[in-house]
Amino acid sequence: MPQEYLLRSLFDRQRASTDRLLAVVAGSGQIARCAVEAGADFLLVLSAGAYRTLGAGSLASFLAYGNANDQTEALLRQQILPTCGTLPVVAGVFASDPTVPLDQRFAVLSSLGVSGITNWPAVGFVDGVMRRAMEAEGAGVESEVRMLNAAAKAGFETLGFALEPEAAQAFAAAGVDALVLNLGLTREVDDVHERRDQLQQALIRLRAMQKAARSTGRNPVMLAFGGPATTPADLEQILRHADVSGYAGGSVFERLPVRESVTATLSHFKSAATSATGDRPSEGLGEMVGASAGMRAVFRLIERVAPRDVNIVIEGESGTGKELVATLLHRLSPRAPHAFVTLNCGAITESLLESELFGHEKGAFTGAHRRRLGKFELAHRGTLFLDEIADLSPHAQVSLLRVLQQREITRVGGEQSLPVDVRIVSASHQNLAECVRQGRFRTDFYYRLNGLTLQIPPLRERVEDIEALADTILRRLCLQWNLKPRRLSSTFLAQLKRHAWPGNVRELQHVMGQAVLLEESRTLVGHHFSGTTAPPRSQSAHRHSAMSPSSPASPTPSRRERALAALRDADGNKSAAARSLGLTRKSLYAWLART
Repeated sequence: MPQEYLLRSLFDRQRASTDRLLAVVAGSGQIARCAVEAGADFLLVLSAGAYRTLGAGSLASFLAYGNANDQTEALLRQQILPTCGTLPVVAGVFASDPTVPLDQRFAVLSSLGVSGITNWPAVGFVDGVMRRAMEAEGAGVESEVRMLNAAAKAGFETLGFALEPEAAQAFAAAGVDALVLNLGLTREVDDVHERRDQLQQALIRLRAMQKAARSTGRNPVMLAFGGPATTPADLEQILRHADVSGYAGGSVFERLPVRESVTATLSHFKSAATSATGDRPSEGLGEMVGASAGMRAVFRLIERVAPRDVNIVIEGESGTGKELVATLLHRLSPRAPHAFVTLNCGAITESLLESELFGHEKGAFTGAHRRRLGKFELAHRGTLFLDEIADLSPHAQVSLLRVLQQREITRVGGEQSLPVDVRIVSASHQNLAECVRQGRFRTDFYYRLNGLTLQIPPLRERVEDIEALADTILRRLCLQWNLKPRRLSSTFLAQLKRHAWPGNVRELQHVMGQAVLLEESRTLVGHHFSGTTAPPRSQSAHRHSAMSPSSPASPTPSRRERALAALRDADGNKSAAARSLGLTRKSLYAWLART
């Protein structure tokens, strides 16, 4: 089959599938070979790749070191095409090259077996005086549109590389087959708060370009590109909160030093881009897996309340998937085109909480070297997910109550009030109504948060879901670790169904990971696993699994109580107790330290 048809078929399959595509910008034959071995879907070959292999950044390809189109062609001939096998290849073409007519350039690329064309170097990377000068010489987005139109007439699939909404709109209107939507430069950031902020800003940028493209009425395949996604977890966040067809990256893969690390990282990214439900689309909702009566009730309630603009409280034990539920509530709501922002209330110190929530001005306090937007501003018109809401101090509860009542914030160190439109979804492993009765949670704040309480059943109360969950986890682990598919023996499955699962789905993920790592056979027998017998299912608990009343009959055990119980069950062995809860030893100590 000709290469262009392979790429066209790939795009067609993606439109009919829930899986995402992974494209690799290969700057060397080694990276191209690793991409093939890791299961990448196609390669992008850009002149920037040649500079990255020399130790320079991608932006070096915009400087006058040589003809970008000649550099791309040389990279194709000398390194990529000899090592990529049958993997489809998309080549970058600079639209305003005065040295070789486009039809001649396309003829050469076609003879080499190139499947698609994208506009690279893209003029969107340039701004200011240089951008105006290039546009005055006819080297703007319009010339890139004309080049892609000519490439389509020459038989290539076309991918518009866009860095701004106007370019995305122009390429989509021109009828390109796919859009590559740039999220910004890829660089590693150590500060966890700055990393999270950059990820949210990238999502806002991505949604703006998607909105502009869709305003044309066209439906190209859309790939996120580059930006702050430097780990598979970052990519999972992007794919979870943005309706894109996949991801393309270059420097994030090529900065790794050895072939094995590159292959493993690409495989992990590929597993993140694969549909979580696998071959069981009818046994869940979104990324949540389950066909039990309790989970079906949860799914029905999610679908019912998600479109209603009310605040929701999600209650359930640790590891039951409360953040996944919050994500579904956002994705199924009218706020889905806007940001989904998360904050773990138990992980932020009291002194920094207001800065995290409301932002701060430059110089507001020691260390405030620049203005920073808070979670409410980042989540404007979207959803703010407050995890472990019961851990908020009384002062923080008052501050949040004021915002919920007045629907406006003031940055720390600022004077101007800023209106915010945010839906609040909060979660807790504790029963908030019981916290109110104990005087640990404000009544007025509770009723502002709680338009409805959605209760997630623990895994021990939905035993019939364990097989589907285990199969899904195994599938993703095998993709992530580049292993052949595994399956469970009937004995191991029966053992899993008898276990008490104090750590819920998170603990099941831990158990499956150990089985895959420790067992050689394709059929896992669970020789490493010694579970505890689950208590009998409570009929009343099952009956109230989806929606809990405001005054439940019994409070949820605290983290300290659960940690102490796990220690007793493990005869004082802290490692075993942490493992049974799906925690690290450090997290177990934190649970024990809670009062």
